[in-house]
Amino acid sequence: MLISKHAWHQLIFVSFRIMRVILFNPRSARAKHRIPNSILQVGASIHGKYEYVLVDGNLEKDPWTKIESYLKSGFNLLGTTVMPGPQLKQAIPFSKKAKELYPHVINIWGGYFASNQYKSVISSGFVDFIVNGPGDYTFPQLLEALESKISVNEIRNLIFKDGEKIVKTPQATLGDQDKLPQLPYEFLNQLYPLSHYLGKTFLGKRTASYHSSMGCPFTCSFCAVVPIYNARWKGKSAPLIYKDIKYLIDTHGADAVEFHDNNFFVSEKRTVEFSKLIQPEKIIWWGEGRIDTIDKYSDESLAQMREAGCKMIF
Repeated sequence: MLISKHAWHQLIFVSFRIMRVILFNPRSARAKHRIPNSILQVGASIHGKYEYVLVDGNLEKDPWTKIESYLKSGFNLLGTTVMPGPQLKQAIPFSKKAKELYPHVINIWGGYFASNQYKSVISSGFVDFIVNGPGDYTFPQLLEALESKISVNEIRNLIFKDGEKIVKTPQATLGDQDKLPQLPYEFLNQLYPLSHYLGKTFLGKRTASYHSSMGCPFTCSFCAVVPIYNARWKGKSAPLIYKDIKYLIDTHGADAVEFHDNNFFVSEKRTVEFSKLIQPEKIIWWGEGRIDTIDKYSDESLAQMREAGCKMIF
């Protein structure tokens, strides 16, 4: 038996149908809404393979009404990204209500809270699976397994219950970030105009957010990233970052970028290459980094970053 009898009975019921997916981004801020890169990345992993919709709690006055409208129309899987803090205020009651009112629905959680507090989450009674880290390969593999009613034991980055036992499958290696599917910006734009996400900041009037890498090579004791990535880091190449940012500039009028990577500046070579590419665009940007990493950069590299619009290192 892979999971509890009750949950397995539900999965058998679901497995006879095509998976229809709701990806939910619970409210995390009352202002300065940013592109929901987490669920957008998961959406990219199943784009063109499964029917899915996005629900952004930051832009919905009543996200549950939107979620339930999809559940009533036959959507049978609710995937929720959860950071510690504000997102729990919608993630917990909505996931619980979905399971109570629609018992056949499969609840999947991902994000820092789900991964780091997995014992509480998977024992809650209303979360069926946790994606423990990047879901680029885990999520579509899980959907395929649920449809085909096959074992999930070989799927990496997964946490679930086998009876009373909590099962954590091995973590997958971080793949080549350049080979991941493109983020479905236009699909998001049909549901929520990207103009809603390009807000005014001290950087510019239409500031976009972007993730260019996964993980971090350091092991700070206070950091939620460490248990998930174990000092691993993989970044997109400078040309691909530039291509994506150029798209946001040309198509949606972005004039500034916040890089929300755990550590944007790991590779000095990548940073300098990106700086040279983005300099002609005349935009302002900032990223997150460590002072001991930046301290190793050459003066020439720092000057190039400044000339290319790097306003701040957070």
